[in-house]
Amino acid sequence: MIDGQVRMIRGARALGAWLALAPTGLLAAPAAPPPAAGVAGDAACGQTLSAPILSEWRALGGETGRLGCPTDREADTSASPQGSGGRAATFAGGTVVWHTSGPRAGQAYSVVACYRRYFQFGGPGGWLGLPINDAENTPDGQRQMFEGGSLTYSRSLDSCDEEHGAQIASAALGLDAAAAKAPLDLFRAPAGDDFESIAAQNATARAVAAQYARVRTEALVFAEPGRDMAPLKLYEAASGAHVTVATLQGERAQGDGATFYGVQGYVWTHPVAGAVGLKQYRNIATGREMLIATAQGEADAQAAGYVFERIEGYAAPAP
Repeated sequence: MIDGQVRMIRGARALGAWLALAPTGLLAAPAAPPPAAGVAGDAACGQTLSAPILSEWRALGGETGRLGCPTDREADTSASPQGSGGRAATFAGGTVVWHTSGPRAGQAYSVVACYRRYFQFGGPGGWLGLPINDAENTPDGQRQMFEGGSLTYSRSLDSCDEEHGAQIASAALGLDAAAAKAPLDLFRAPAGDDFESIAAQNATARAVAAQYARVRTEALVFAEPGRDMAPLKLYEAASGAHVTVATLQGERAQGDGATFYGVQGYVWTHPVAGAVGLKQYRNIATGREMLIATAQGEADAQAAGYVFERIEGYAAPAP
């Protein structure tokens, strides 16, 4: 009996030694946390990421790209001062932040060149808030916009500098009375199934001639381009529907058959102090779109079955 017990103990020790040396693939690893909010994801270097963050990571080259492998589990962020919610994953070379709520819900952006400075200012919960675009190249580095300001990387100095949103607004054209502005008016077709957001005189004259009715002024756009501004363009689709856009995404969505009807003014590409967002709403049933910037415009769009699609830019508020 004693001899049998000794053999059992030796066998257990041998099995323990074998388990310690066995390849990890032969053993069941602890379950990774499920993707957030029901969004299907996949593994990145063994860490489970939700689909928006995983897509951004893969777009930057995955584990052999600039971000490298995750260094921690994906988690919810603190709400930004602007009220947006998010999730973030930290990697060896930066971070990816996914907007889970707010005007950019569903979008994910990476912070690479200045990610250490970003977290010195509190990350998504700090005054910068969540990133609102991927970094853009400059002659000497990169610049990235956030809800509350910007971070600029200087290659020659190997440093990152920050700007608050109010500073950016001052450096741009500004909201002062001296800046030339034009009302961006919302017009509605006689049948009520098409909307135009227009500011140019020729576009207004054409809408009136077609018996479109003016609904209200949604915002004020600028007559001349300034720093960090984009042209607001009016298109007519082959179906006859009109859409006003300022983003590359919005322009690409018009396809090859759309007719360009001219620039309606200029708007900021990022939030600035005192500005309002130009919100693109889309009717899923008809495919028609409506660009609005007022609370009443938003209420009207939702009541008519339109859903928020994206922000096209930022303009001065309507008087």
